Amino acid sequence: KGPDGHLRTPVCDDDGKLLVSAGTVARPVVATATVTRVAASATAVTLLAANANRRRVIIYNESTVALRVKLGSAASATDYSYLLGAGDTYESPTDWVYTGIVTGIWGSATGAAQVTEI
Repeated sequence: KGPDGHLRTPVCDDDGKLLVSAGTVARPVVATATVTRVAASATAVTLLAANANRRRVIIYNESTVALRVKLGSAASATDYSYLLGAGDTYESPTDWVYTGIVTGIWGSATGAAQVTEI
């Protein structure tokens, strides 16, 4: 039963994976997360390889230098999707998922990023 007392019907996605109801929004059941520390670089580096099974991404910039994150290849100082200042975190939206390569570039090779893939 949901919080409103009504019975919920199990729902599966297109791949047959079980979704559970959270209020009126079905969310995937996730059992694994992988955390990787990526060293800062003044040239573009891969933060995450493409992964068709990806459900969510969290990137924490633990550097003292800004990190430019690109949903795609070859992040640069002028071609990026998100700018993370020192200590900033990016969390992917929960209503869609990007499964392609994610790249990043810092202003200098100082520090690192903690990258979580769910």
